[in-house]
Amino acid sequence: MELERISVVLRPRAPREALDLGAALLRANATAVWSAWFAFTLPVFVLCNALGLLLGWPWLGWVLVWWLKPLFDRLPLYVLSRAVFDRAPGWRETLRGQRRWSWRSTLAGLSWRRIDSNRALRLPLELLEGASRQQRAARWKVLRRRITGETSLLTYGCLQFELVLFLSFWLFALLLIPHEWRPESLAGFFRDDVRVAATPWILAGATVAYLAMSAIEPLYVACGFALYLNRRTQLEAWDIDLAFRRLRARLQGLGKLLGVLLLCAGALPLSARAATATVDTPKPATSNLDQVFGAPAGVGPRFAEAAAEVYRDPRFGGERTVRRWTFKYEPQPSARAQPLAFPLLARVLAAVFKGLLWLGLLGAVGALAWFAWRWRGRRRPAADETAPLPLHDMSNGEAPSPLPADLAGATRALWQARQQRAALALLYRGSVERTAQLLQLPPAVGATEADWLRQAAAINDAERAQRVVAIVRAWQFAAYAGRYPDDAAIERLLSGWPAQTGVSA
Repeated sequence: MELERISVVLRPRAPREALDLGAALLRANATAVWSAWFAFTLPVFVLCNALGLLLGWPWLGWVLVWWLKPLFDRLPLYVLSRAVFDRAPGWRETLRGQRRWSWRSTLAGLSWRRIDSNRALRLPLELLEGASRQQRAARWKVLRRRITGETSLLTYGCLQFELVLFLSFWLFALLLIPHEWRPESLAGFFRDDVRVAATPWILAGATVAYLAMSAIEPLYVACGFALYLNRRTQLEAWDIDLAFRRLRARLQGLGKLLGVLLLCAGALPLSARAATATVDTPKPATSNLDQVFGAPAGVGPRFAEAAAEVYRDPRFGGERTVRRWTFKYEPQPSARAQPLAFPLLARVLAAVFKGLLWLGLLGAVGALAWFAWRWRGRRRPAADETAPLPLHDMSNGEAPSPLPADLAGATRALWQARQQRAALALLYRGSVERTAQLLQLPPAVGATEADWLRQAAAINDAERAQRVVAIVRAWQFAAYAGRYPDDAAIERLLSGWPAQTGVSA
């Protein structure tokens, strides 16, 4: 492996810091990753849903796309494994490069290893190293040690992110669609079994699920690849190896410089070398390292026996995990307390203040109990308050008064007198009360316009229900937006029920 070309900083990281590294890798290569992702997964998504429609099982495409996740994971891993060496491939190169990878691990991931919480860590081991089955099994035992919890947490966390994106889209859509315009098929899609729901809603749900998977699955693969790099850095000391390689490159550069200097020194004038040759200098005796430094001290049979005994000790080598409870914030050693000048007075004052604190606590508890008793007595309704009060006029806040016998005439008179808000309020009040009479429901004071819109849906007569909805909408636009209907719209509202009780609609 050419570690000198790697573009990330190799150092041992905590697992959660390695997950951040994976997210950073994905952000840096987002275009290459998602272009290859959609170039392959989008046709597969269309084919799976077409197959489900041909077989008469529209939900089958949804299930197949979810099941093929291990196949889709090969694409982000191919891009990121090349991008860490400063060479992010294009989507065509990524698709062609899949032929050079083994398919045995992918077939295993699509069959007996489909429900595997460690798939993100296992994927780079099986596809990038290319070892045999026995070597992969031995490598996997070492690689997964101490990080299986983080990889499982990554799997379940990404699954929850997909569910959040999927449900957020539908909740946002339900908030935007008014209740009276919401189709019954959409409610049945969430209420009934997905196999008996309407086909368009199943296809829409499959599309939303595919987009949520497309947003989260590359992140899942990138974080697993970062965990793999971090684990190999910890086991194989990649950071130290890279430091030694850089040191070797620098020393090789210095060696070339030293060779040039020696060549320059060899070009000295012959006279200078002859003069130095006349000086009698004793030649150093040739010797090896043992002659120069002597035999190492302490090396002998006893030393070898002691070393062998140390290696046989079970405490030597291996890994041990020690768990113990410690205080997160250890108290600082404080200076020894000085004795008080008046110990008896200090004890008396401490007892007095302690008694005052206990009295204050008892008083607070008693005050809370008294307040709760009074509040419960006030909230208890009287015998004559069980029936809800009739709805009153919202325009001026006066006390409730009976409706006029000719509701249409009274409303028209207020409208012609330029009291538009009062006219619509009277019409809305009459519509509410007569709707309650028709459905045999007592009108409650706290009922809102949305409540009466839902009550209008329970009217058997469709024309009457539409008339109630139109009156409530006209009052809402006038009360909250200041938008009043024209004279022709008012006449249409007053031409039938509930403004005129003798008219059918």
